[in-house]
Amino acid sequence: MGLKVELRARHSDNRGIYYSETKRAVIYLAMHETLEDIYKTINHEVYHHCFSEADEVDNMDEDMEERLIFCIQWAEESIA
Repeated sequence: MGLKVELRARHSDNRGIYYSETKRAVIYLAMHETLEDIYKTINHEVYHHCFSEADEVDNMDEDMEERLIFCIQWAEESIA
């Protein structure tokens, strides 16, 4: 089973969240200001899924995983 992404309009404390047990990501639209911002959050949750599927989450704590995703998402701007 692949990743399932759900979009929700209600408010939440999160912009998005990934559930590895069910391979599901929930994106809270009310927490975003632009379509590009929504795309970045979807990509962020997809990275969580990819790390989980590659069994890399056992090698990282939550802070390390978030930092790696941040670096990946900003890599293009960093090298330019």
